[in-house]
Amino acid sequence: MKKALLIMAGLVSAISLMGQNQLLYGNIFNQNGENLIGATVQWEDSGEGTVSDENGEFWLARRPDTAWLLVQYVGIEPSLVEVWPEEDSLFILVEEVVELNTVEVTAGAKDQYTSTLKTGNLEYVSSKELRKAPCCSLAESFETTGAVDVAIQDAVTSAKEVQMLGLRGVYTQMLLEKRPTLYGLATPLGLDFIPGTWIQGIQISKGSSTVQSGYGGAAGQINVELAKPWQDKPLFINAFGSTTERGELNVHLNHKWNDEWSSGVLLHGSTVRGEFDKNGDTFTDLPKKTSLIGLFRTFYRGEFLRSQLNLHVVSDERSSGQIAALLPDGTLPYTIQQQNDRAELFGKIGYLGLANDHSSIGFIYSLSRHKTANRFGLSEYTGTQNSAYANLVFSSAFANEDHKWNLGASYQYDDYKEMLDEEDLSRREKLPGVFAEYLYQPHVGEGFWNKIGVIAGARLDHHNRYGLLFTPRLNIKYNFDEETILRFSAGKAWRTAQVLSENLSVLASSRHLIFETELDIEEATNVGLNFTKNFDIGHKHLQLVIDAYHTRFEQQVVMDMEYEHGAVLFYNLDGRSRSNSLLVSLNYELLEGLDVKAIWKYNDVRIDYKDGFRQKPLHAPHRALLTVDYETPSENWMFNLNAQIVGSQRFADDHQVPAEFKDQFSGNTPVYTIFNAQVTRRFKNLELYAGGENLTDYRQEHAIIDFDNPFGEHFDAMQVWAPLVGARAYVGLRWWIE
Repeated sequence: MKKALLIMAGLVSAISLMGQNQLLYGNIFNQNGENLIGATVQWEDSGEGTVSDENGEFWLARRPDTAWLLVQYVGIEPSLVEVWPEEDSLFILVEEVVELNTVEVTAGAKDQYTSTLKTGNLEYVSSKELRKAPCCSLAESFETTGAVDVAIQDAVTSAKEVQMLGLRGVYTQMLLEKRPTLYGLATPLGLDFIPGTWIQGIQISKGSSTVQSGYGGAAGQINVELAKPWQDKPLFINAFGSTTERGELNVHLNHKWNDEWSSGVLLHGSTVRGEFDKNGDTFTDLPKKTSLIGLFRTFYRGEFLRSQLNLHVVSDERSSGQIAALLPDGTLPYTIQQQNDRAELFGKIGYLGLANDHSSIGFIYSLSRHKTANRFGLSEYTGTQNSAYANLVFSSAFANEDHKWNLGASYQYDDYKEMLDEEDLSRREKLPGVFAEYLYQPHVGEGFWNKIGVIAGARLDHHNRYGLLFTPRLNIKYNFDEETILRFSAGKAWRTAQVLSENLSVLASSRHLIFETELDIEEATNVGLNFTKNFDIGHKHLQLVIDAYHTRFEQQVVMDMEYEHGAVLFYNLDGRSRSNSLLVSLNYELLEGLDVKAIWKYNDVRIDYKDGFRQKPLHAPHRALLTVDYETPSENWMFNLNAQIVGSQRFADDHQVPAEFKDQFSGNTPVYTIFNAQVTRRFKNLELYAGGENLTDYRQEHAIIDFDNPFGEHFDAMQVWAPLVGARAYVGLRWWIE
């Protein structure tokens, strides 16, 4: 079979955020309906061009005469598309066909790749990449992604967090369609509140990124794009079940009312009913869970106005702890109960009817309420967070599209009502801010000024508790050619620590919390380099990515679990705190349909604790990832295998551990490897998949210190360094109506 570029063009209503009557709109996607992000499109004669965005869309100035449009994408031979002057919309579909008298394509688009044209260091993850693993939620969507690690926080709640550049997930700004979300009280379990089938794509921005979304993100940003009603299937159903008595059901209902209006309802229900204890510590290895999540979306895409309105609701209930049936009669079990309820109204409005064709104005907003109630043994933690967010952005260009600029103002409001037993930790944060950003992004060509790109931005915010905060950021690139790029980034980030919600695992222990002083705002500076090159070896595509980043904290809230026995200290940094991160990634199409990816990472994270400058405990400096993916020429079968290698980690100082447990919780952890595999069979409107996780059944045998005495002074479930659940199998299906 040959791959070909099919062109479908038609006269439809203008839908751009810019002056549509003078702009050509385009959308690039594949045969699975997946948008191709980062494709380069340019007029062949003038070189004027752009790059498709996270929705696979682009806009270019229309031509008065028939002209040829050059389309380029990773792994695809550059192709020319004829565009007639009366056409104002262009749809480009990459598809496999038996025979067609159009431009041949040598290889399919990569499901995960790093752009060699963008100024920022962006890694794109498509929905097809997510289907190579169960990806039941956002928390499980990074299994095959080298840039992001996912860590388990404790041995009893299974709460997960992402890690980038060696830093905890709280230092990565989480965005949902360019809007900050899932912070504060949502931090412990928030990644589970975005089901995997809802995700259209993920963009991972490493290091200093745009200032448009706020002053956070010392390690970078993760932006999640959700399925759009006019692009998603009218009806889509995903069902999943595993040997841990875990079941999930996702239903998508979408309708395109006309050329302008479309709506969708995304529904998710999941449950875990299994209660098992394979390591014999009387604690269940996996919490019981019931989760119901829904999202309503409606979009308007008119000639001069575009808008969307969304309502996201979550109800999540979990229970874990000791299994009463395994305890002697009359023994009080240590139990954990968690209830989280969330409602969020959010949306966007964009207006294009401005005099300048290159100008647009957009408004992003959200209102949310999050309630949490937690009981850990005899301790009770409750909280309510009411939040509001608004961001107004004006974008325009100077003489041409090479020079662009953004101006904007934002406001963020968070009202926290938190109680830990009888201690009131309530507070209120107000953060108005303004920002400006300049972008120089010419088409890559001959001459120095056509090889560089610049994004320079700054924002000034006023925090009601910490005063004025200035955030400068800079990204510079140099293209040796269109397949080779060197990037530099530098910038500052700020963050207010939400001590309890971000460290909920400390409640899964008998340790008491000590706040030594009033905690200051965190301040960090990040500097990084990226080198990315695409090779053509034997007509097969290979991508090399090298990242090197340094993050230095001028101020940080330190969590110290080593200085004082039976306590966790929180205090302001007095000295040094830094992370050095190095990543090397190779992604190669070894044979037709056979892709191999190998990634090695080194993250050296050290902090000045009270007893010295030392490596962060339970943090693996060395990690590696190997994935092998094969898709048959007919695309009816897909086979996926990945191996995750986790290096040795330092335990917390063993003077914290009673003598009888020192053998299991002192020194360093062993190196271990986790294997996962999946096979998928595709039919016309159906996909069946089955797989296994942790195939070698590797588990941390001893995860809880003094589990026999959970109400005693030594009980501690925080020392987790490996999976707690062993080998497990799963099956699932995806069915849809076109």
